[in-house]
Amino acid sequence: MNALRVGIIGAGYWGEKLLRVFRGTDGAQVTVVCERDPRRRAAIGPGADVVDSTAELLGRADVDAVLVATPPSTHYALAREVLAAGKHCWVEKPLAMRVGDAQDLVHTARRKGLTLFVDETFLYDPLLQEAKRWIEAGRLGRIRHLSFQRLGMGRIRRDSDVWWNSAPHDLSILCYLVPGTPEHVSVVGFPYLQPGIADIAVGTVQLSGGVSAHVYVSWLSPLKVASTVVVGSEGMLHYEGRFGQRALRFFEYGVADPTTVTNNIVPINNFASTQTLHGGAEEPLALAAHAFLMSVRTAQPAPSAGEYSQRVVELLAAGMPVA
Repeated sequence: MNALRVGIIGAGYWGEKLLRVFRGTDGAQVTVVCERDPRRRAAIGPGADVVDSTAELLGRADVDAVLVATPPSTHYALAREVLAAGKHCWVEKPLAMRVGDAQDLVHTARRKGLTLFVDETFLYDPLLQEAKRWIEAGRLGRIRHLSFQRLGMGRIRRDSDVWWNSAPHDLSILCYLVPGTPEHVSVVGFPYLQPGIADIAVGTVQLSGGVSAHVYVSWLSPLKVASTVVVGSEGMLHYEGRFGQRALRFFEYGVADPTTVTNNIVPINNFASTQTLHGGAEEPLALAAHAFLMSVRTAQPAPSAGEYSQRVVELLAAGMPVA
């Protein structure tokens, strides 16, 4: 098969990673990068043309697919241009910042027969995929609660808050692991550095079937955390997603029936970590790149296809709509 010819819009923090990964992906060839910053342009290196206009990139015949790696507020407009030009589209998360815009992109891609893929990288981590298998096999029993923490110092943005920048990862994991219907979403944001732009946010999601979720995201934390906990009626799991410390643990536990207890404390009959899986040498972003190529080749939606990621935008907007 001929290589998929790829263009990249934006060679900043994440665009630089995409450039590296797609250059190393079998079946892909980065032909052109759109970047205006002279310092970033100089760092792109040989092997790809560098242009300073999206129109020039989208007008090229040697581009089959375009990766949009720009600030969240620009995603919708750029992705729409990419699809209008007849190119397959990879969009950095979130897909868009309004539900109607996300729906428009999904409908446009479907109408044109193009792949629309959102960079929800964690969905391609084999450890998280194993966690999904545990849940679907009933190993945890009935799912009750999920808890997410995504904390660290920085990357503080000026065009959008921590909820729209960090929570998409956790909400995509929530939708992937427990595809229930959201019944209520509430978010409280705390702006400390910039008026109206939350640096810390705490969200609660209630899903059908009595499942609840808690999402805590912060740009102001001395700890770097990317943690998911799933609590079931018969077991629990913990997934640590930091790429250098990826791990998945399973816990068995048992609690006495409170109706049979006569004193004030309900006994824990057993609690133990019984299995730990560690991440291997694979890079989830590289696995996501491969999934994008396969989706383009087969026209089959990947786990982070636009039609699935639209649900993430709906949750984001339900909790903290963009003005």
